[in-house]
Formats: sequence, C-alpha cells, structure tokens
Amino acid sequence: MDELLQPQTTMANHHQTDLVAQVYRALTSVMPGFVARAQQKTMISRTLGLMTRQALGVIEAPTGIGKSMGYLIAGIASAVTEDKVLVVSTATASLQDQLASKDLPLALRAFALAGVCGIDVVVAKGRERHACPMKMHAFAGGTQDLFAAGDDHTALTQAVDLWRQGQWAGVRDDLPVRLHQRAWMRIANTAASCPGQKCPEFDLCPYYATQAALKTARVIITNHDYLLSTLSNVPHSVFSDGHKCLFVFDEAHHLSDKLLNAFARRLDLAAFPSEVIEAIAQLCPGMVGLDFAAERVRGIWRACEDAALTMLGDGSQHRFTLNEVPPQFRRLLLDLKAQLSGMRATLKEVKESNARFRNKAVAMLADSRIGQLSGDVQEAIDCIEEFTGDDLVARWLARGRNSIDLNCSPFDGARKARKHLWPVVKTGLLTSATLTTLGSFEPMRIALGLPAETSTLKLDSPFDYGRARLIVPRLCVEASDPAHSRMVAAFLKDHALGAAKHRGVLVYFTSKKLMLDCMAAIPTAQRGCILLQGQWQPWAMLEEHKRRIDAGVRSIIFGLDSIGEGVDLPGEYCTRVIMTRLPFPCPDDPVLCTHAEYLRSKGKDPFHILTMPKVGLKFAQVAGRLMRREQDWGEFYVLDKRLRSKRYGAQIVKSTPFRTMEMG
Repeated sequence: MDELLQPQTTMANHHQTDLVAQVYRALTSVMPGFVARAQQKTMISRTLGLMTRQALGVIEAPTGIGKSMGYLIAGIASAVTEDKVLVVSTATASLQDQLASKDLPLALRAFALAGVCGIDVVVAKGRERHACPMKMHAFAGGTQDLFAAGDDHTALTQAVDLWRQGQWAGVRDDLPVRLHQRAWMRIANTAASCPGQKCPEFDLCPYYATQAALKTARVIITNHDYLLSTLSNVPHSVFSDGHKCLFVFDEAHHLSDKLLNAFARRLDLAAFPSEVIEAIAQLCPGMVGLDFAAERVRGIWRACEDAALTMLGDGSQHRFTLNEVPPQFRRLLLDLKAQLSGMRATLKEVKESNARFRNKAVAMLADSRIGQLSGDVQEAIDCIEEFTGDDLVARWLARGRNSIDLNCSPFDGARKARKHLWPVVKTGLLTSATLTTLGSFEPMRIALGLPAETSTLKLDSPFDYGRARLIVPRLCVEASDPAHSRMVAAFLKDHALGAAKHRGVLVYFTSKKLMLDCMAAIPTAQRGCILLQGQWQPWAMLEEHKRRIDAGVRSIIFGLDSIGEGVDLPGEYCTRVIMTRLPFPCPDDPVLCTHAEYLRSKGKDPFHILTMPKVGLKFAQVAGRLMRREQDWGEFYVLDKRLRSKRYGAQIVKSTPFRTMEMG
C-alpha cells in the first residue's frame, strides 16, 4: 500500500499517507478473507490526492473493487488529519443505511486499530423521515379520531407506543411497524407544521437532535435528495461550507436525475385538501373566514381540474410544447394562485387566533394541522408560479389512478448543478460502478455540468470476462419487428425454462406488457419456477430466488427496470442474464421529450446527445448483474438484432467490459 500511495498523492503529508497505510493493513483484521486489490489501492490514492488538492474528480469503480471502503479510508483520513468533515451521499435512503450499518463500522474499526478513535458519525435524512413528538403527543392525548381510522389508527398507535416506551428513535426507516405514507404524514415532522425551538417538545425532537449532532460530526452519511434539497433551500447549513466539507457522491450516475427531481413541482388537481380543512374547522370552531376562503379556492380548483381533464381526453398524459401553455388554462391557474394566496393569509390569522386555546393538546394539534395546510397551499402556489412562468421547463398533465397532476420540471440537470452544487462542492469525488457510457465519461460530465478539466479515472474490473459471453441469437429480430414478441416468448421457453445448465436466470424486460405477454405464453404447469415482479416485493422476490437455488431448484426472475441495478446475485444465483430488447428510454417521457425539443430548436441531435448515453448506461447496468464475484461465469443474451445490425450497437457494447459479441 505504501508504495502505491506516493505517485498519486504528492501533496499529501506523511501523516496522511502513514495513517492510510496503517488503516489499510488493519483491514485484514476487521474483514476476514479480505483481499488487497491494486484497483482499490489506486482508488484510495487518487481520492486522497483529490482531497489534498481540494479538487473534483470522477472514478468509475466496477463491482468487486471495494469502492465504498476505498473512499471511506481516504475520506476519513483526510477529514481527521485536516480537521474537516467527510460528507458521503448515496442515491437512496436504503443505500445510506446499508453504508452506515455495514461498511462504515468496519472502516472505523480499522481506524481504531491504527490509533484513531472517537470519530463522530451522523446519518442525516430529510425532515419528513423523522416523527414529530408534538404530533405524537397530541395523538396520545386523546385526539386520535382526528388522525386516522382502521388499520392506520392501529399502526399509528403502535408507532406512538414504541416512541413513548423508548423502543423507537423516531426515524421512519427504523420503525418496525408498517405505516402507509398517508398515515405516516400524520405524525411526520414537516417544515410548515414545525414551530422549531418554540415547540414544547423541542428537546425530544429526533430531527433537531440530528441537526445538533451534525455540527460536531466528523463523518456525515446522507442521500442525494436531502443533500440537494438542503444546498438549494438552506443557505447556512453544515453542507454549505465548501471549504470545510469533503464530499463523496456514491452512485453518482443518479445525480443528474436527482437534480431534476429536486426542483420538480407537482400539484394534484383531484386532491383538494377538504379533510385537513374540516379537521381545522373542528379544532378551531367559529373561524368563518377560513370556510369562505376555502370555498373560493374550491370553485376555481375544480375549474382547473375540469380544464385539465378536457386536455387529457382519454389519454394518461398531455405534454405542453416548450413554453406554450394555453392562455385560458394559464388564466385559470393564475386565478387559483390568487385565491390560494388569500387562503394563506387567512390561515395566518387562524393560527394567531388559535393561540388563545387553553387545551394544550388540541392547540398543538390545531397548530400542526394549520401548518400542514399552509405548507400544502405554499407548495401549490410554488407549482403554479413555476408552471405559468417564463423559465424553460417541461410542463405536462398526467392522469393517475386517483390523481390529475399538474407537473413541471427542469430538463437540464447541468444548469441546476452549476447553480446549486458546484459553487459549494469545492472538494469531492463522484463515483459509481457505472459512469462511462459508450466508452466515455463525456456524456456524464456534460449532464452534470462538470468543468472540462475535471479529472477522471476508469478502473479495470477485477473479474475475468473471459468467463462470460455476450450473445445475440442468430434468429433474433429487431425490437420493432412484429414478430419480436413471439420470438422472445419462444426463446425464453427454450433458454430460460429449458436451460438445464443454468438454475439461476434473470430476464430483464423494458416493457411490462411484454413481460406479462411472455408469462401468459408459458403453460401454467411450467410457471412455478418464475418469480414475476409485481407479484412480490423486490426484497422478498430476491430472497425467495436465493432460497430456491440453495434448495437445488431452478428459479427465473422476470423483472423490469428496478432489477437492472443494485441486484446482487453471485455464483449459481445468476449464470444467465437475458435482455429482451435494448433499453431505450420511454419515448413519452415528458422531461426527455422537452429536452429533445429544446436541443432540436438549437440545431442539435437529441438522439446522440440524450438517448444513446442513457441506453449505454442502462445496458451496462443490466450486463453488470452477471459477474458479481471473481469465480462467476455465465452468458448475457440480448434479444434485439439492433445490437449487431445498427452502427450504434458497437458503441453500446463499449459501455461494458465485454469486447466481443457472439452470434448464438
């Protein structure tokens, strides 16, 4: 380790390099079976160099390298020796928990063996993932009928009891009770309903306890959603000190989409907040002004819903061309915004009047409900402002099972990154198992608005891809061919169900319809070995798959987009992956369509700028399900002739470690 550090970290001091070397040697004690890899050492060295130089860099670290341990060792060593804070951001809260409970404790044990103890760690999540003690106190204080009924009431009672008994710390992800989102929001901490330090339960608040701990933390484990939201909305947060924080973005290939989601707006025109208004009326009798304001809003709200339904017709989505909203619909929305602004002022008056209540439990519940409605009203106003404004954003209507949604979203994540992310993030690493697409970092760099001089490093896979084959069947047709569905169904019968050599098979579908059609084409008596996504929870499906393989029984997973990444099925659990067609993005995606429209207006080609990089990235992720450990082997079948018949096929293959393509 010592000799590999020096070339990459010429600016690192000897204390840092010595500490890293000691910690790395200690891994053999804390991780039984630990194997030192040259790629992991290179990653540690490059990361340490970036943090010493206070620079941004990108590293693609394929599965098997030990990516998490690599950046944790370099990041913690830099934070400890330079009195800084390591901020590690993951794509999801579940990955955040996995890192905090599995990899980080091992790294801390290695640092302890190297003589560095007492490293303070905080797991930081969004405000709404924390319960509000005031709301739980009000619930327990005899106002349950204003919260929920039936199963929701029972689950809420269990959650509150666990809190009062000290068996639950108030973070949703740790709650051992299944609680639906609607019920959870009854007790969730929200910015609109939170009185902050004025709250009588402030000292018991899980959210503010975390906020206090963040001020002294050496390592912070967070997620992209919370980090981006905080950077864009809280100017003086612990994350906003770019000179104090060292950032690591794990699963960085999600960062562009997360940037878009962070600034997207949505208003459900089929969900007028009648229930909350009625609850406030019960808690604050005599507030006639609120009734009048609500009725005025209700009328124009319904008119907007009717207009949206007319534009939707029989369809499920209506996208507006770039910056073109029908004038009449725009006027309706602006009228709604004006009425909502009046309602917001009325709610402020109601809250001030509510201060006279003597019943503490009722007063607290009333305040939280008023805050909840105020927050909903403000979100509606913000959405309408964005939708009716002049900014270049995607705008569309969508019909859900029980919703009529007004949506708007930026379409260029690079602009948001340049405005909100890179001015703060001075020192950091972006890493993932898959960051290059079509053989280049350039699409990712452009999508994230990274400076042209950003350093990049692509590490080699530690696996022997000579043990794996990429195959396009000879009789394969293009996905646009009318015979494609029948070809896929026939292939699956022979090469999934009939593959005696392969007990664990993963079949990736880009279309739910094709997946169900293929399932229907298989005789009922032969379907028992198939696990169909949608009939199982994802985690339960994977556990059942492993159980069957362990029992010596064949198991085949039919899955959609979510099985394309993050699914770890090593060895016999998966020796054959079948992709039913090339993973082109949905042609009706409103954000992608708007971005394509914008690019065409500038004389650019959206197919090569937008579409192909997304195809290459998803292709690489699905291909990555095959090789998970050094001894793995298998076959990756692609049932789409375009991979070998189109010129872009060879470019797609460059996104993977495969260098040859066979015809089977």
